[in-house]
Amino acid sequence: MNHEVTRLHAALTVLEQRGWFAQRNAAVRKRLGSIAKLRHFEANAAVYRAGDAPSGVFGLVRGSLNCSFPRSDGEDYVMHRAGAGFWFGDLALLSDRPRLVSLYAAEQTTLVHLPIHELSKMLREDPALYADFYQLTYENFESTFKIVTNLSMASATKRVADKLLFELNGWPDQDGWLPISQADLARMTAISVPTLQRVVKRFANEGLIEKSYGRIKVTDREGLLGICQQDEA
Repeated sequence: MNHEVTRLHAALTVLEQRGWFAQRNAAVRKRLGSIAKLRHFEANAAVYRAGDAPSGVFGLVRGSLNCSFPRSDGEDYVMHRAGAGFWFGDLALLSDRPRLVSLYAAEQTTLVHLPIHELSKMLREDPALYADFYQLTYENFESTFKIVTNLSMASATKRVADKLLFELNGWPDQDGWLPISQADLARMTAISVPTLQRVVKRFANEGLIEKSYGRIKVTDREGLLGICQQDEA
């Protein structure tokens, strides 16, 4: 077994631990693994951009990704920082339409890639596999709806608490640490940096979070949930 095959096997083993791939049965995982390729990206490199043609489906092995959506003013809105186990690219695959969102590596990142031609051939030969990818689309739409709902919260305090809890679900093995800076969090919640800093300071003083350079640790999940469930101020 050569070095690249060994690394691919190790990457697929990581993806078998959580997320969409882990929920597939062993036969489906084996079939998808047979066409998988390893891809590596440096920080800030684009995996793909909105408007690109479908190139396949990707699974995040290590590192992190910024998921962004183009705004009408030409800027990208970064809506999510994804961690290991995140899969994406399904919507363009199923619709055969251009990409709707952009994905950028937030740091050195390793992905598993299911190339479009091999994957499309596999789906044509076994249409039952479509059900697996519709499940992935459902999960990604569920996350998108949660992101949109977060932005509808009038209270900045509730919006930040809700966002921290949402992002925490993507990083279950990091002891509560999120690789998200305060500037990142301000952009994700569409809150000014000064307002975000005031909310973060309050949360830290109340023992709900810890602050560190370029990251935030959730120390009291229930406390943040309680803030989310309060009546709007």
